[in-house]
Amino acid sequence: GDAVYDRSLELDQFGNDMEFTACDRTASLPQHETQSIVEFTTAMGLFSRLQEVGRILQREMAATAPTMISDRTIQGRHYMESMTGIDMVDWLLQLTLRLSTTGAAISRFQISGMWQALLEHDVITHVTSEQHFADKQLLYRWSHRPLVRPTRETAEDSADELTSAIFLLTTIGPDSLFRMILAKPASERTPEELELVYEELLHVKALAHLSTMVKRELAAVINIETHTHAGTVIFHQGDPGACWYIILRGAVDVSIRGKGVVCTLREGDDFGKLALVNESKRAATIILRDDEAQILRDVEANTVRLKEHGQDVLVLEKVFTPRGAAVQGRQESHCTYSVMAGLAEKMLEYLLETRIDAQEEDVTSVNPTLQDFLLTHPIYMPTNILCHSLKKYYTRHPMVTSIFPSADVVIQEDTEQILTAKRRVVTFVALWVKTLGLHYFLDPSANSFIEELYCCVLEDAQSIPGMSPVLSRMKSCREARDRVMLSLSRHSQIVLDCGVYAPTSTAPHILPIDTCRQLIRHPDASSFVLAVRMDKRVAEVIEMCRPHIRSGNSQETLVLTEVKSNGERLVLAPNDISLPTMLTLNGKLFVSTREEVDLLVTHNDENGPIPNSTSLLDLYGSAEVATQLAFFHMELFHATNELETIAQVFGRDSFPGHLPSNLDLLLRRFNEVQYWATTEVLLTAAPKRAQALRKLIKIAHYSKQQGDLLSLFAIVLGLSNVSVSRLSLTWEKLPSRVKRLFAELESLLDPTRNHRAYRALVAKMQPPFVPFIPLLLKDLTFIHEGNKTFFNGLVNFEKMHMIANVIRTFKECKASSSVSGILHRDEKPDSQLLVRNLRVIDDQRRLLDLSYQIEPKMSKR
Repeated sequence: GDAVYDRSLELDQFGNDMEFTACDRTASLPQHETQSIVEFTTAMGLFSRLQEVGRILQREMAATAPTMISDRTIQGRHYMESMTGIDMVDWLLQLTLRLSTTGAAISRFQISGMWQALLEHDVITHVTSEQHFADKQLLYRWSHRPLVRPTRETAEDSADELTSAIFLLTTIGPDSLFRMILAKPASERTPEELELVYEELLHVKALAHLSTMVKRELAAVINIETHTHAGTVIFHQGDPGACWYIILRGAVDVSIRGKGVVCTLREGDDFGKLALVNESKRAATIILRDDEAQILRDVEANTVRLKEHGQDVLVLEKVFTPRGAAVQGRQESHCTYSVMAGLAEKMLEYLLETRIDAQEEDVTSVNPTLQDFLLTHPIYMPTNILCHSLKKYYTRHPMVTSIFPSADVVIQEDTEQILTAKRRVVTFVALWVKTLGLHYFLDPSANSFIEELYCCVLEDAQSIPGMSPVLSRMKSCREARDRVMLSLSRHSQIVLDCGVYAPTSTAPHILPIDTCRQLIRHPDASSFVLAVRMDKRVAEVIEMCRPHIRSGNSQETLVLTEVKSNGERLVLAPNDISLPTMLTLNGKLFVSTREEVDLLVTHNDENGPIPNSTSLLDLYGSAEVATQLAFFHMELFHATNELETIAQVFGRDSFPGHLPSNLDLLLRRFNEVQYWATTEVLLTAAPKRAQALRKLIKIAHYSKQQGDLLSLFAIVLGLSNVSVSRLSLTWEKLPSRVKRLFAELESLLDPTRNHRAYRALVAKMQPPFVPFIPLLLKDLTFIHEGNKTFFNGLVNFEKMHMIANVIRTFKECKASSSVSGILHRDEKPDSQLLVRNLRVIDDQRRLLDLSYQIEPKMSKR
């Protein structure tokens, strides 16, 4: 499928495997027209592929370690051609490290998972038919006897075959380990196994609403049920409810007496929770739809509710392991609480009284729950309200008693307690500044609060003993404000010059004062250029256009319309902001009356390059192009603040000072590189077309090695565009090694198990690297639309925790201390200047026309 980031599609194209049913299950997004991130065309199924992997490894083992496979006698029993689990792990570990190009560490535990995957698919067997692989002196043997030795004809490709085999095993190994661990009794699971189960639970859609702590609790007790035959009943309508179920593989039918089957639940869906919540009997009968189904089973976690005047004001979850800690055993755990929901002001009070004191001496790191609040508060508690609440807490009078009986301090008529309240607020603000950085000072309310609070602290320091450390910390905040304000006082810069990056632009962090020189057209094809500030709304830009309108009626109602390269017309809303960065690649902006909108058109020669255009691929090698793409994309990514993602998903005009302009450019660039890959193949002359395709695949490979996942996935998606994927004659000219490499890169976009292949790749990477931004936004969109922000008048803080996790992931990819050296280069090579603006065709119909000219419709791939 053709997956292109477009705001109007709301990210549904990226692996939308979410469904909506009317039965008891976790809230999820409505079902839209499903469209995978890429269409896979692999001929072999997983079983066949693993059989081939087994033959490759068996051949390599026979060539490099022939003594591993030998006849053994244990306790009087003779086992032919067997090998020990320990030797197998040793050998495969060394082979994996030898073939690795990233230097990423891999453990014996992970290697065991790779062997377990082969055991599950009958590539190897245990000599006594034991059901799992163990890194012990247990005996295993290959299921197939032929041991073909490498010949000179096959040795050249053996390294590539081995690399592909190891890549597949590292991808599916965690799944096999996951199933093996869940088959064990909970008491036998080791800390390492519990950690792997926890990581796998992060990818289960039905658990997305639960916090880290609860997921770690589940890792210790969750079980797996495997059912061989379709038609098996999990439970009947009317049975008592004792468990909550999640489908790991397969599907189930939900049947209600008198109605029959009302819906079908599939992988990632859950059922059975309603009976637990309401303490009622099962409302439906659940029947397996598929053979070999696998279902996770567990029970609910505990909650604690705090009330005022008979109403809930704060809901906490009671857990026995602190957030982020590995489970080391039940006997070592202790009870703690995490916020699930609450009134915004009560959540703030709870955080001030239970999370701040532990950070008095160290503000270099921020408590995760507190950080969740700081990153997400604009969604439910505007900055001016938060500042007002902090000021109120700072100036609170004695004899105000906390509603939290478990808090370590109850406010009393005591100078020490007055000091404690003031110290907590100042520490909170210091942590707030640390967490948001520059974006804290872009918010007018937060910026002015620093000066207001500083004046209060300065005055209190004259009369309250012990205020010296508080004043010192407040001075540090004020000094940080002065430094940032100095940097923000720079001159306005031109970011885009008539739709392309300005030659002098260095991709700085875009500020509201920065401008774009925007070409605006009249219906008669005449045009003018307007300097548009980033913070201007469409309604303001329209007023700026009026002096250029030749109509005699100065009060005439005007609209701004984008005409895309495919002819689609989009009338922009008056409140749209950061207009120039919102436009599509070859989109044209018109100012007209509403009646003239249907007459607006563009021409093909304005919408991208034409055949025989000079190609970037002809000028530079694959490695050089990949390097310069990575450098430019790291610039764009580093300039993009993580809070822009919230503005993009929740509303571009909803958060003062937080314009998503940098994020716009990053997404625009993703589309640009994607269409560039498609365009290059289709416009290259026939003799060089296969060479161009091969070169683009190599650029994608180099991009993966350099941590530029934006280029990697944009190019892979561009080459998966139907206009390129259908060119069977061109693909047939590629060496098998290159086609295999592309299949491996393509497999990283597999959307199953919540894009598990991509997430496993990212988990192995060391920052800085540029992540797959559209998938991050898809995660945020799913969280936002699948979970209510308020529930019974309380903020759903579990939703905020999930949002904060995505934002942290975005931020952690930067590792700013490492990025700073990369971004500062005095001179840019010519290749860097060329990759900044790629000429592309983004009209799918035109791309298909070019494709049919190359290979007519009767040709099939």
